[in-house]
Amino acid sequence: MSRPILELRNITKTFGTKVANRDVSLSIRPGTVHALVGENGAGKSTLMNMISGNLQPDSGEIIINGEVVRVTDPKKADSLGIGMVHQHFKLVPSLTVASNIFLGNESSNGFGVLDRRGMEEKVVSLSADLGLNLSPRDRVQDLSVGERQRVEIVKALSHDTRLLILDEPTAVLTPSETDELFVVVRRLAAQGCAVVFISHKLGEVLSIADEITVIRDGEVIGSRSAEGLSQSDIASMMVGREVLLRIQHTPSQPKDDVLRVEDLSAIDQRGAVAVKNLSLSVRAGEIVGIAGVEGNGQSELAAAIAGMYLPPRGRVRLAGHDVTTASVADRRARGLAYIPEDRNEEGAAPKLSIAENVAAGHLRPPLARAGWLSLAAMRDYAQKLIAKFDVRGAQPGTPIGSLSGGNMQKVIIAREFESDPSLLMVSQPTRGVDVGAMEFVHNSIVGLRDKGAGVLLFSADLNEVMSLSDRLLVMYRGEVIAEFTQENMTELAVGLAMAGVKPTETALQEAAAERARVATELEASGTRLTDTSSDIARVDELHTTSIVVPKTRSFSMPARSIGATLSEFASKTFSNALQPIFAVLAALAIGAVIIVVIGQNPITAYVELFGSAWRTPYGIGSIIAMFVPLVIMAAGTIISFRAGFFNIGGEGQLYFGAFFGAYAGFTFHGLPPVVHVILVLLFGGVAGAIWGLIPGFLTGFLKVDIIVITLLMSQVALLVTAFLVTGPFADPTATLAGSPRVESSALLPVFDVSYGFAPDLIIALVIAVVLGLALNRTTWGLRVKELGELNRFADYIGTSSKKMAMQVMSLSGAAAGIAGALFVIGPNGGRFLQAFSPGFAFLAITVALLARLNPWASLVAALFYATMMAGGTGLQSAGVPFPMINVLQGLIVIAITATFVGNIRKRRKNRAPVEPLPMKKEMSK
Repeated sequence: MSRPILELRNITKTFGTKVANRDVSLSIRPGTVHALVGENGAGKSTLMNMISGNLQPDSGEIIINGEVVRVTDPKKADSLGIGMVHQHFKLVPSLTVASNIFLGNESSNGFGVLDRRGMEEKVVSLSADLGLNLSPRDRVQDLSVGERQRVEIVKALSHDTRLLILDEPTAVLTPSETDELFVVVRRLAAQGCAVVFISHKLGEVLSIADEITVIRDGEVIGSRSAEGLSQSDIASMMVGREVLLRIQHTPSQPKDDVLRVEDLSAIDQRGAVAVKNLSLSVRAGEIVGIAGVEGNGQSELAAAIAGMYLPPRGRVRLAGHDVTTASVADRRARGLAYIPEDRNEEGAAPKLSIAENVAAGHLRPPLARAGWLSLAAMRDYAQKLIAKFDVRGAQPGTPIGSLSGGNMQKVIIAREFESDPSLLMVSQPTRGVDVGAMEFVHNSIVGLRDKGAGVLLFSADLNEVMSLSDRLLVMYRGEVIAEFTQENMTELAVGLAMAGVKPTETALQEAAAERARVATELEASGTRLTDTSSDIARVDELHTTSIVVPKTRSFSMPARSIGATLSEFASKTFSNALQPIFAVLAALAIGAVIIVVIGQNPITAYVELFGSAWRTPYGIGSIIAMFVPLVIMAAGTIISFRAGFFNIGGEGQLYFGAFFGAYAGFTFHGLPPVVHVILVLLFGGVAGAIWGLIPGFLTGFLKVDIIVITLLMSQVALLVTAFLVTGPFADPTATLAGSPRVESSALLPVFDVSYGFAPDLIIALVIAVVLGLALNRTTWGLRVKELGELNRFADYIGTSSKKMAMQVMSLSGAAAGIAGALFVIGPNGGRFLQAFSPGFAFLAITVALLARLNPWASLVAALFYATMMAGGTGLQSAGVPFPMINVLQGLIVIAITATFVGNIRKRRKNRAPVEPLPMKKEMSK
């Protein structure tokens, strides 16, 4: 037996607390095809990334040709003869084949000029040796998917590669292209190259592999010769139990149309026609499949039906209603459920919990009543779905983005299946899902059909779409090129249509002859020709089981003690508070060094800074005066930031609210005090809301940059109020630029003059609490957080980003405006002064960041900042200049920002690599 070209000995790799690979040992011999299979998240990608130099093992040895090596990076892997072809091609479409193959390793002559002819000749020679047909001058953008994969293989083999890793190589190939790939793989093995073949398609694994290694939960379950194994054998090893790889369903009983698409056209992000005058229908009680190589308009068609894209031509009818221009929410209300192909950018809100992701699609009793969320019901509902759909390593409060790709897919499937849809549109339903879950998902799809739902299925897995579909449509370059039923559906005919060839009798005969030729070549190379659908039945020859997908309108909720709830809240709050506390301490430590440099004692300075204001009634009054506007504006800032709208124009909204509040105070006379106070606050809130609404509208509808427009609007507001108080509304008796004094009836009563204690403190706390509850306990607040994911989830789930932009910015502006009006009529006010703010908007942003956008923590953060601002006199008495406060503020902002950046990097580092997922194309709306 030949010496292994690659040996792994006791390889272990962890990401934080997650063990991706544990004590993995395996060997791969030259001249063989070694398949690596396992569930999504089992550790396959992590293992391959360590072999190819993208990751480093925590322990264990990698041995190449009998020598222990350290694969430090991909270039080191190249030098060791290791090449990898990724599932999603890493080619530059605008460059030629030769330029892509030698990208980063270009040849040049003695004068430093690129040797294009030499590189092209090498491509011709190399592709001829491999039996691949490539023209070195063709541009990659003009090649078919199969041809692009040939370019990737030649590129990987252009460095004297002796170990080739193929990651899901057939995911985007037609059956004939898969056959051609297998011929190439066998030819490589015959030349002595070792090939690692990673795939979820077990039939193909059995066809091409000499040896199969199964990985489960990061450990090697076993390595066996492929001879004599069946798909069921491999599947059982993968999931640890017997798996039935059969899709069991009776013939369909179709009724009336639930979906009708008429003459639909769509444009992709490049401006090219992606869907051309396409028509189709789906009836209640049937599954209509859409087959085709990815990139032939399937994504654009699904987006148009779901309401994510407004087509330039054509009609979409749902249950008899024209919904061509209807919103996503309206389509969902009419019975549409949609499982998108891109779970990260569209199907889920990664930073939100599983409970929040699930509830987003079920905002009705018992999860929500009258816009108010039931957190207990959300937890229980999420726990029920986690158990039912076997979402592993998950709790209701687990951020969905921390799950593996397959488990995230299960949550999305659970949410959509449980909505009791009349039309289920599902795209790539089992991509990245383990074989055990595939069985459940497939049966559930059939179960929904048998309950009377129509199903439109998009899948790149030919076996899946052929097995499930009652009718099958094949798309090629945006058109339906062929339609099949269970009676005339064959892999050969469907494969021809996927390649753009109409399956005529002559074309089928030629394809059959070509397949026979390829089969002969494969058999000669020792490849076992296994029927890839041998473990799958497509018709009603099987005994049918009853598949029940229960409705989830009501369910029981286990009692949850108040003590447990408070304990969980306290634990979460404490853990979230640690980083901000450390950031503040770090900033103060740096500040202490500066204080020492200027010759003062930092301990004395800090004692005075944080303690002096609390020693006198005047100091406490100063703290309250700073706290009131800060806590209100921070609450509004948190809401806008959580929605992804970085409103940094709060100062202008504050000034407008203060001026127009003062205007109501000095213009209206003879009003009862309560009425007059309410009128002042109303004027201030409306003025701030309007000044926030303008950038909200421009951002939501015209896509103007929110930071730029809020900055400009803030400066405009300051200029406008300066003009008003030095011109039309100037008070000549005022020593500073300001408005006339407000009527006494508009001033808030003062409960304690010495401490400056007045109703403004109570009003501020009430506003902060109300905004906090709105964010965390209402359906509106959940939509705010959906929008803040900064992906397409909010649009996908039916939340209007345009309307939310205006609502969020208006509310944030109203909070700032009320804060300004309160300052005018509070104990320290009496009139609008142009210089009344020490930069409350900037301070509110720092409070929000210090609180990590937590509205409850912002109360403490605002008090901290108010204390620091009010302690300026004490700091000066310790011999430290007052501007040191601004230095400390800046240091705290830098420290807080650093923790955010650190958290992002930590999340990336601790997230084990998952199976890659093609990103959905952005579409113009």
